[in-house]
This record gives sequence, C-alpha cells and structure tokens, in this order.
Amino acid sequence: MAQTVFAFEQPVFRKLQRPHTSGWLLTFGAITWLLLYAGLGWRFWTRGVHLSNALDLGLLAVCVVLGIAVVLGWRSAWSNFRRGLLPGRWPALSLAQLSELTPSQFEAYVAYRLFERKGYRVNNIRDTKDGGIDILVTDGMGQQAIVQCKRYRGTVGAPIVRDLYGTMVHHGAGYAYLVTNSTFSEEARIWAAGKPIELIDGRRLVDLSQAE
Repeated sequence: MAQTVFAFEQPVFRKLQRPHTSGWLLTFGAITWLLLYAGLGWRFWTRGVHLSNALDLGLLAVCVVLGIAVVLGWRSAWSNFRRGLLPGRWPALSLAQLSELTPSQFEAYVAYRLFERKGYRVNNIRDTKDGGIDILVTDGMGQQAIVQCKRYRGTVGAPIVRDLYGTMVHHGAGYAYLVTNSTFSEEARIWAAGKPIELIDGRRLVDLSQAE
C-alpha cells in the first residue's frame, strides 16, 4: 500500500526563522560595485581611457558583469518583495499564484511550505545539473527522500513518474515526491500505486501548504 505524505520519520512541526542572507549579499554586491565603479571612473579621469591596458580592460569587464548581476538580483528581490515572498517566509499561495511562479521559485516554495516548515533538513538543488532531483529531504533519522517539482500548464504523465522512480533507485533514496501545480494523468497514478512515490497535485499542494 502506498505511503502517505511525510511517511518517513516526521519531525515535530516548527516554524523556521531564516536569516536574510540574500539581502545582505545583494547590499554587499551593490556597495562593492559602486566602489569599483567610482574607482574605475577616477582612474579613467586621471589617467585617461586605455582599453589596450589589460588592467583597465579587466576592471571594466568586472564592473559591467557585477553591475548586471546586482541589477538582476535586486530586480528579483523587489519582485519577491511585492509578492510577499520574503526569504524563508513563503506565504501559502493559491493555484493561480502558483502558476505565476518561475520554476526556481516553485521549487523554493515547495521546499519551504511542504518540508522545511515540518522540520526536515532540505537541500534545494536548483539551477544545477541535478540529474532529475530538485530537492533532497532528510529526516531526523538520516533517511533521504528526493523531490521533483513540475510547474506545468498541462497534465503530468506516467513517463515522468517512471523517470522519477529510476532516479530514486539510482540515488539510493527510500522515497520520492512528485509535486506539481497541475494534475496527474490516471496512468501516472496507476503506475505510482504501490511504489514509494507520493504524487502531490496542485489542489493537494494548496491544502498542504495551508496546514498549520
């Protein structure tokens, strides 16, 4: 018989308070960029622009790259702030709001609302070559489960469930979760039946996210 969600060693429910390291990092990056920009401007003002000089060219390249990174970082932070999606404090979202998230935001939401709030140790492997694993979840006994997140517009089919099962076996995990904002096909549910795989569709995700 298929297990229910959070079947492996469930820790005590607790609310997390995570330091806002991303905000400090963005602030440090912005200050560093401003100092570098001012220093480079002073250098060009007093010595002239010599792009044939390796140092001048290197400093200019670093200034441009860092400036782009800072702008994109603050743009993302402002977007999250307007949505109320502060680091470590994701509010429960509706199905419509889940559909507006980026894949990375959806993974972060699932990691926090479904697992971190329950006290599990979570490793969000986003933006890397994860081999089919989006989130690694570890309970208090050291048992691991893998989580794959699918922010879809269509129905999640059986092939995705089969791939997840193969990833779970390859990784040596004892359990797997497939979480989507959409729905699962009947074939997907039949294929997962009796296996250590939990399918969480959009409506169930909303219900679990709202649980206190």
